[in-house]
Amino acid sequence: MKMNYDKMVKLNPKKVLFVILHHAAASQCSAEQINQWHLKRGWAGIGYHFLIRKDGTVEEGRPIQYVGAHCNGNNSCSIGVCLEGDFRKEKPTNEQIEALNNLIPKIRKVYPTIKRILNHNDLYKTACPVVNLKGMVKGTNQRGDLV
Repeated sequence: MKMNYDKMVKLNPKKVLFVILHHAAASQCSAEQINQWHLKRGWAGIGYHFLIRKDGTVEEGRPIQYVGAHCNGNNSCSIGVCLEGDFRKEKPTNEQIEALNNLIPKIRKVYPTIKRILNHNDLYKTACPVVNLKGMVKGTNQRGDLV
């Protein structure tokens, strides 16, 4: 995947506190397609670190060691995970939720400082991800704290 690495900044591992969940607002898309959309906006490339496809396949987006571009004001302290689909019109698949629950511990191995799983709309005025994805993550309380 082609990205403008000269525009990217490395994450400070001690400051990564959240995983922020999103929906793609597109019924079908790949990480490469999102990368192209974000490049056209003048960004360094895909803003999400991971995309979970409807069949549960996890595609890597922006390399996990770099600051994402997915939640204004919170990119330098978070990892962005996007689920394929437009959750205004459809729901996440069981395969996506299973993949999300398998992905979170892998992310936490890289960034053990992560303490909360949040929906995009917990931190930014948006409808995204429309459904309460954080409520579907095992091992979290109602606020999204990992317990």
